[in-house]
Amino acid sequence: MAVRFVGLDLAWSERNPSGCAVLDESGTLLDLRADLVSDEAILGWLDRWLGTSGVIGIDMPTIVPNEAGMRPCESALGAAFRRAHAAPHPANRRRFPDGGRARRIIDRLAGSHGVVERLDVQPGDTRLIALEVFPHPAHVRLFARDRIFAYKKKQRPWETVLDAWSAYRAALASLEHADPPLHLGSFVPERVTAHKYKRWDDALDAITCAYVASYVRRWGIAACACFGDLENGYIVVPGAAVWGTKEAGNAAPWQPQKTGRPINHS
Repeated sequence: MAVRFVGLDLAWSERNPSGCAVLDESGTLLDLRADLVSDEAILGWLDRWLGTSGVIGIDMPTIVPNEAGMRPCESALGAAFRRAHAAPHPANRRRFPDGGRARRIIDRLAGSHGVVERLDVQPGDTRLIALEVFPHPAHVRLFARDRIFAYKKKQRPWETVLDAWSAYRAALASLEHADPPLHLGSFVPERVTAHKYKRWDDALDAITCAYVASYVRRWGIAACACFGDLENGYIVVPGAAVWGTKEAGNAAPWQPQKTGRPINHS
C-alpha cells in the first residue's frame, strides 16, 4: 500500500498557477510543482502521485455553502489567530459560484480514486482523505510563533520578503528531526530572488500543506484544532510540533489546545 501525503496550494483565480507537493511515508519530498494552472493539469499530476492511502491537505476552501460574508470557521479561526496575523480571507458563493476549484477537484478524486472528505481521521488511517488546511496558523502552531512568517509580497521591501521566505524554508527544514519528519532534499534552495518569486512562495505553502497532511495521519484529528464542520465548512490546524519518536494516538506528548469549535464527524 503506497502512502502519500499531498499538499495543494490552489490558486483562487484559475488564471494563476498552483503549488503542488507530495511526501512519502518517510516524509521525503518526492515532487514539487508550482506551474500547474488548469484543473486538468493538477488532476493529471495527482493521478501520478496519489497513493492508495494518505491525506491531501488543501489550502483553499473546500465547503462553501454561504451566499455572502464569511464562513463560521473563518470567523472562529480569525478570532483565535488574529494576534498572530493568521486570519483567513472570506469565502462565499459570490466568489465561488460552483463551490470553487477545491470542491471540483475533490469531487473528481472521489470518483477516480475513492477520496473522502472526513473529519474523523485516526492515527494511521488507511483511507485516502482530503482536508482543508491553512499554512499561516499551521506555522504559528508548529513553530510556536507569535506571528506568521511575513513572506507574502504585498507592499513589503523585497529584502524583507526574501529574508522571511528563507526563515520559512529553514523552519520547514528543521522538521527533519520531528515526528512526523520532513525531508526537503534538493528541491528547495536556501535562498531565492525576486525573479518568479510567487512560485517559490506557492511551493513552500504546498510543502506545508503536505506536512500538515502527514501530521494529521500520524497523530489523528484529536491532536489538531478543527474550526467548523462538514456542513458549513472547516479548517484543520495542527497542534505543536512533536520532537522525537513517540507512539501515535493518545500518547502524543502534549495536551491538544482546546481552540476551535467541536468537531462534527458526519
